[in-house]
Amino acid sequence: MFSAKEIRMRGVSGCLRGICMVAAALLLAGGFAASAQTFRGTILGTVTDASGAAVAGAKVTVKNADTGLTREVTTSDDGSYVVPELPIGNYSVTVEKQGFRAGVVTALRVEVSQERRADVALPLPQVESTSDTLGGIVEARVVTNLPVNGRDYTKLIYLVPGVAGSPDQITDSPGSFGVFSVNGARGRANNFLLDGTDMNDGYRNDPSINEAGVFGTPATILPVEAVAELRVLSNYEPEYGRSAGGVINIVTKSGTNDWHGSALEFFRNNALDARNYFNQAGSPQNPFHNNQFGGSLGGPIAHDKTFIFLDYEGVREKGAEASTACVPTRQDITDNTPPGGINPVIANLLAKNPWPQPNLSGSCIGNTVEPVMPDNISLATPFSNRVDSAIVKIDHNFSKDNLLTGRYYFGDSDQSFPLALVGGGLVPGFNTATPTRVQLVSLSYVSVLTPSLVNESRLGWNRFAEGFFPQDRSFDPSTIGLNTGATAYNFGLPKIGVSGFAPIGADNGDPRQRVDTNWHYIDNISWKRGRHDVKLGYEFRRTSISQIFNRGFRGTLGFGTLSAFLSGTPDGGSQRQGNTNRNTFENSHAFYLQDSFRWTRSFTFNFGLRYDYFGVVQEKHGNFTNINPQTGAPILLGTAQLYQPDYNNFSPRSSIAWDLTGKGRTVVRAGYGFFYDAFSQDFFMGHLPFNSGFDPGPAYSGFGPNPISSAGANPGPLSSSTPVYGFAFPMTDAFGVDPNIRTPYMQNFNLNVQQELAKHMVLQVGYVGSNGHKLFRFRDINQPTQADITACDLGQSAACGGPGATPMIHDGSVPRFVGGPLDVFVNWQESSANSVYHALQMSLRINEWRGLTSTLNYVWSHSIDDASDGEDFVPNAAQPNDSRAPIRFNRGNSNFDVRHRLTWNYIYEFPNRKGDWKRLTDGWGINGIVSVQSGQPFQLNYNFEDDYDGSGEFFGRPDVVAPIVYHRRDPNNFMDLTAFAAPCSYPATGGDGFADTCIPGTRHFGNEGRNSLRGPNFRQFDFAIFKDTAITERLKVQLRAEFYNILNHANFANPYLPLFIADAAPNKSTAFPAGVGADGRSLGSLHLTATGDVGIGYPFLGSGGPRGIQLAVKFTF
Repeated sequence: MFSAKEIRMRGVSGCLRGICMVAAALLLAGGFAASAQTFRGTILGTVTDASGAAVAGAKVTVKNADTGLTREVTTSDDGSYVVPELPIGNYSVTVEKQGFRAGVVTALRVEVSQERRADVALPLPQVESTSDTLGGIVEARVVTNLPVNGRDYTKLIYLVPGVAGSPDQITDSPGSFGVFSVNGARGRANNFLLDGTDMNDGYRNDPSINEAGVFGTPATILPVEAVAELRVLSNYEPEYGRSAGGVINIVTKSGTNDWHGSALEFFRNNALDARNYFNQAGSPQNPFHNNQFGGSLGGPIAHDKTFIFLDYEGVREKGAEASTACVPTRQDITDNTPPGGINPVIANLLAKNPWPQPNLSGSCIGNTVEPVMPDNISLATPFSNRVDSAIVKIDHNFSKDNLLTGRYYFGDSDQSFPLALVGGGLVPGFNTATPTRVQLVSLSYVSVLTPSLVNESRLGWNRFAEGFFPQDRSFDPSTIGLNTGATAYNFGLPKIGVSGFAPIGADNGDPRQRVDTNWHYIDNISWKRGRHDVKLGYEFRRTSISQIFNRGFRGTLGFGTLSAFLSGTPDGGSQRQGNTNRNTFENSHAFYLQDSFRWTRSFTFNFGLRYDYFGVVQEKHGNFTNINPQTGAPILLGTAQLYQPDYNNFSPRSSIAWDLTGKGRTVVRAGYGFFYDAFSQDFFMGHLPFNSGFDPGPAYSGFGPNPISSAGANPGPLSSSTPVYGFAFPMTDAFGVDPNIRTPYMQNFNLNVQQELAKHMVLQVGYVGSNGHKLFRFRDINQPTQADITACDLGQSAACGGPGATPMIHDGSVPRFVGGPLDVFVNWQESSANSVYHALQMSLRINEWRGLTSTLNYVWSHSIDDASDGEDFVPNAAQPNDSRAPIRFNRGNSNFDVRHRLTWNYIYEFPNRKGDWKRLTDGWGINGIVSVQSGQPFQLNYNFEDDYDGSGEFFGRPDVVAPIVYHRRDPNNFMDLTAFAAPCSYPATGGDGFADTCIPGTRHFGNEGRNSLRGPNFRQFDFAIFKDTAITERLKVQLRAEFYNILNHANFANPYLPLFIADAAPNKSTAFPAGVGADGRSLGSLHLTATGDVGIGYPFLGSGGPRGIQLAVKFTF
């Protein structure tokens, strides 16, 4: 095991051991193999004479205006030239040929993973005339100037056409682990690169920098002042792989021949913010303070030779989450003290004041044990977030043909947040604390072997270390006589629930922690021969994860009444036990070959093939366990490998780009290709299945070399001399993996037209489509069929306990493993899901026209699938309603489906004036982001206790019995629930609304379609105004004010796990305040209870909240 401190200490030592050994080898690798991803760019073009004839043998010199880097090539017989692997920046192109005057093209901006065409004597086209790669570019000027809440670069990705996600811009859909969806791909099917090397957390397949820690809060940040360019790619060429969705390629800034720097401070305070829609006037406003500060410096170490760039950014965030709750008063304790007095263990606990004293009038219980009174305390649970991030980059030109680049990123944070939505509480003192440390190292060496042959080698090392611990982790329960048997690692108060009162104790998922280490080596060769631009490469990745997952190890205790609590007599509780230290790894290889063939000056054909081998995920010490899907019995006890390798991952890709007029104004582009998707390792060791008490995957089971067991609470009174928990039995839930699981893949296809409307304006309109196959899903293969349910309900099956009992059936012929080791849920991971996506995408770009830079995007799209992830925080996102027919009954809108989305971002600088007031009137500008999108889908579910359909699963769906009516402008009456009914029949005399009074034999799977309902629409206008003032010739100060949701439009989150709950009494905490009637029909309406930023995302700094104001000052030179 490793401690929280080791999360930080293991980072640097692992880096030094590996990097120092291979750095020298990397420098010598210049003449060999090839790369998969480039973080540089290319300049290409054609040299012609006055008549338009090709000029062969001309000398082409490309020079970087910032660093002095110079490259020379010679034009081919057709007059064409290519200069690949150029660091991004500003370039000039000079062409010389005896008998001709020199031709010059200046102000060429080379961008990441993009070809810039420079035909000498012709203006630079604004359209992309040689490639069909889709996506979008966000340049440094846009990154640093647009109003982005929290200065989180991932929010800028939502400005690219085809990118979809939830309104909070934290996840692709409420409760998902994915960040965003790109052109119908899943939210965790993206590949993140920083300076061309791996920036992925292989555990979740999310970005290791800016990955959410607690409550959607980024655990670390990438300083936006360090970003030179951010590009999102889709339908990309074979040089890119690993993922089937988007490639997010981020290039950091480099030093230049001039010293440049910045210093900044951004400030947020709740005093400047509008009140949340649900925080009514008269109630205290949630306190919130956020400071983001930092600076950058870049310049030459040796002129024209060696350059350095440094950047640091820090975050200091604190606030409180307001809520109300019921806590016992002193009088309640006096009135409910048993005759023998308060149990000594409980007395010791109460002496530590686990509940704060009420500050509202009244008692929750009066003289009874049933909660009939309102909450009696107003809470402000504090939270905090400290982040420190730094980056250093060094570029060294050995000569004009040899460039070495090294970059190191360091991010460290400590977060403390309540986790009320996922099993924690809001009582202060029981937050979840999350220390996180992220480090990334990259080395790159470019060697120009000949004017037509360039090689680049890159090595990356990426470590993500994160832990989740209870805030009171130093508290030893035995000091108050609570004999839980927990070791020091699992210290902290057990999760204690007393009926009618706020729970105490931190989230029961703590403690857990992991260290994710990724090695990434790539090497490529770019070869120009005639009209062919050939590229070939090799890529290697190794992902290893060390994890401790002590979910439930602190234990739980439940008390049915306050009197039972005071007497120390629990009526339930449990504690997980065992060794959860697991170590998985995966080695992957890839090869590719591609050719960009310029058939004519106006027609380019791109084609190639990529091969990916994603290594089998293995457990170092053989701690995997698999099951027999026919019997539910465990097999392969203590194995290192769960499934067979998949060697069939060939990805052909092709595209065309046709300049219709030959003038670079109208270009038709089309493309088609296969794209395979890497496994995320949480599928095998990090699930959160809601139908299982613990089992997070086949790395943790009740059998094998390190079994996980569960102990129940002893029934007698708590005593320091008696263990709280009794004998531990092996966990009976199981999680298996199809041994023939295959690699998921997608087919992407598109057709689009780019049209230059004016010198600074380009319109793009196109169709984009994709379909996915062999996508991951999990389902319960032990779920009964409809026939089994009916037979059980009628008492016709010996495997049932009589009418109304949950059927214990595996399938129609084989009984469930009744009485054996596995007799409840058998979760099964398989590659059987499918998806399809269609979209119309339009984009209008204006580039630096009279001070205006603007991009307007509109996308109509429809994404359909039968599972939107292999697993998710929201259980219905992955597990089907009827596991026996997961495709037939679960094909519907994807979780991340957004039918309409419009974004507009702009930067406008007012023209300077002449006159005496110039210092006051010059330097003004505005910028902003407008986001409008239709609602995301959701569905109604009923909870486990009310098993209307008889399947025994945690969530099921009701019947739709009438047209569904929405009231979209009224969050308190968003949707009429009388259209829904329990999926069973009630007697004519009526029932009580619960499942146990359904007529035997009528229970069935509900007919409500998966994701058939549509959540609230979203509209937000973020705006900033700034003033640049020159202090000296080189020093400039900018004052700016940013307004998020400046119009204070009320945006609402999708209902979070809306449950079809049978509750005859009004209950403000449920989506069904009026309950279910005697005929099984739902009553009342569905309420929306949260704004977009707190639905399940990031309060205050997430998108979708009330108006917030941020003030900033920035110095630059």
